[in-house]
Amino acid sequence: MVTQQIADPQFYPAPANDEPLNFRAIFIHYRSYWPLFLITLAITTAAAVIYVKYGQPVYEIIATLEIQDSNDKPAPEKSPLVDFQQLDEVNAPKVVENEMQILKSNQIIKEVVDNFQLWAVYKLKGGIIKDQDLYGISPIKLNLLKPVSPVPARKIELQIVDTDRYVLKDVKNNSTPHRFGDTLTTEIGSWSITKSGNDIKHYVGSVIQIGVTDPETTVLSYQNLLNVEAQEKPATVINISLADDNVKRGEDFINYLIYFYKQAEVAEKNRIAKNTLQFIDRRLDSLSGQLNHAENNIEGYRSQNELTDVNAQSQIYLQEMQTNGEKLNEIKIQLNVIGQLEDYLNQPGNGNVPTAAGISDQHLAGLVQKLSDVELERNKLLATTPERNPAFEPLDNQVATLKQGIRADIRNIKSSLLTTQQSLQGFKSNVQSSIKNVPVQEHQLAGMGRQQSNKETLYNYLLQQREQISLTYASAVSNARLVDAAHILPLKASKKYIPFGIALLAGLILPVGFVYGKGVVKNAVTGKSEIERSTGVPVIAEFGFLRLASPIVFNSPNKRDSFILVEQFRHLRSRLNSLRSPDKTGALLTLITSSVANDGKTFIGCNLAISLANASHKTVLIETDIYKPKISEAFNLKNNTGLTDYLTGKAEIKDIIQQSEAFPNLFIIPAGGFIDNFSELLDQELFGVLAGELRNKFDHVLFDTAPVHAINDGFFIGKYCDETLYVVRYNQTSRALLPFIAKLRADNLLPHLNIVFNGITGGRDSEGFKYQNYNAN
Repeated sequence: MVTQQIADPQFYPAPANDEPLNFRAIFIHYRSYWPLFLITLAITTAAAVIYVKYGQPVYEIIATLEIQDSNDKPAPEKSPLVDFQQLDEVNAPKVVENEMQILKSNQIIKEVVDNFQLWAVYKLKGGIIKDQDLYGISPIKLNLLKPVSPVPARKIELQIVDTDRYVLKDVKNNSTPHRFGDTLTTEIGSWSITKSGNDIKHYVGSVIQIGVTDPETTVLSYQNLLNVEAQEKPATVINISLADDNVKRGEDFINYLIYFYKQAEVAEKNRIAKNTLQFIDRRLDSLSGQLNHAENNIEGYRSQNELTDVNAQSQIYLQEMQTNGEKLNEIKIQLNVIGQLEDYLNQPGNGNVPTAAGISDQHLAGLVQKLSDVELERNKLLATTPERNPAFEPLDNQVATLKQGIRADIRNIKSSLLTTQQSLQGFKSNVQSSIKNVPVQEHQLAGMGRQQSNKETLYNYLLQQREQISLTYASAVSNARLVDAAHILPLKASKKYIPFGIALLAGLILPVGFVYGKGVVKNAVTGKSEIERSTGVPVIAEFGFLRLASPIVFNSPNKRDSFILVEQFRHLRSRLNSLRSPDKTGALLTLITSSVANDGKTFIGCNLAISLANASHKTVLIETDIYKPKISEAFNLKNNTGLTDYLTGKAEIKDIIQQSEAFPNLFIIPAGGFIDNFSELLDQELFGVLAGELRNKFDHVLFDTAPVHAINDGFFIGKYCDETLYVVRYNQTSRALLPFIAKLRADNLLPHLNIVFNGITGGRDSEGFKYQNYNAN
């Protein structure tokens, strides 16, 4: 036994979004449109037959080109000069992929299009089935003198009157005479019609149509049509193919595409070779003057600085520096000795006399030696005699005299030594300066020589390159070799059946697209799984669509037709009984509603009430939809006293309950008269009293309410109910209403929400399974 909690929305999980497609249901849905599929297939097949019989076949034209010196060879070392780098690039091994892009380049295709005027298509009017293409044999030629940009697509139709005149026809079939060569100005710009090389006499009286398109658009069109692909690597062969219904035009296009490609390559080589030779000539003229200037600079520098051999002169400077250094050292020693003597003479008292070794002046050396002897004698006397003894006086006078003499000699000798030292220092500075200039002069001479050598080397290199370039590019040729000229490939037998394959696909796709688009525009619910996935509410019953004379299924005279619906209502009765909670007493109050009108809630309510009554359940059906009351009409009720009369105090409960004549266990409460404050009355205590009385007297109480998406009555009634049957109609209820139902479930605005899926067509359920037809006995 299924309990009520299982049907409670809060315990019913929404189905997963990755639910597999029900291909059976999809197939059955589209199968109902089989006449549309049949008609579409007949039309597309007829079109394919006409196309195969009368259509112009499209031929595939192909040519083969070999790229010589391709990227299987190593690239040569690049020159450091910019102009030579350009020359190296044009002579470098070709990369097949790059050449393929060049072949499809806008510039080369534009040359072919302009050469053959492919932006103008000439056709001879008057063919039995189609017009004759005059490519290559047209007697006239369209000349765009000053076209507008872009040129709008136009068709120019003219009739040749004679060899000198023609008549131009406009869209209104008006004729204007002109002579060949006349300049005309229209929406495509200034243009003229001239005679071509073909004999125009054979076309007198003929009508020729010229289809004009924008040249740039034509170039882009051919870029898209052109197929350039390389054969298997490391092959260097390129296949160039094009599909065209005119073989001659396709062959001309590919052959001249290759021709202009090779011409462009040769022209690029010649241009770069010419620029390189001009560059070399300019550089040779410049280097010649620079080389002469460098040689003159070296000669002038040697003469100015009196340089013959820089290394020998540097050795002389070093010897002079060494001799001068030795003399300075001798003077430094003597000045040092003199300094010690001066320190001795300047200090008070007597002490040890410094030595005079190193002084070349013999007079000063003798005075110092005498002073040393007197000091020694005085020191000996001092060892035995007090210093104040008169015996020291002659010795002290002698010491003073000697010191005075030494001072005088020191002054003269020191002055002489300092003068000599300054002279030697000056000479040292001069020698050092000369020595320092030697590396500078040597460096400058080396730089001048290096510049001279570089200029000379570059001059000789350019002379050699000039000769090589002149010999190599005297006659430049393309590296591309034509293997196979443009030719057509035989039509494959399988291509004859391609139009029929396309017809079959179109015959299937177009109806599918129409049916799908119709469903998208209508945006209606068509499946049970879709409802449960979008709302999270279980669908507990499904009802098929059946046209009957009476809305009461149980009244149908032909039980064979209504048998399936009767069984479906019995199934809903069972499901409704299973929702009853075992711990509750009294009647089961069920609310029956929908989102909008015409979903079939009244149909469900009436027949469910009858099904419950037939099962010996005392059932009352209450018509609470006072805006569109249909229950009274369905059961042919005579008394219109109903719910509104009770709520306004005009009638008692017993006065509004009417028993059905055809179904003894079924009782009905009609809506009564219309009142504008019905919603407020439902929210009063009096309605609650009615619900309580009915719960005690009946087994089932069914409320048929107004659609809750527009009217709030159902929410007031739902407060007293145990279950809700929410009716959704197949292919009518909008998918946009499913989120509204999901919100009702999420906010618990209606009690124990369950969905009844109504009006399924085709004799099948929402999953595509066919209902079994059993005879009712």
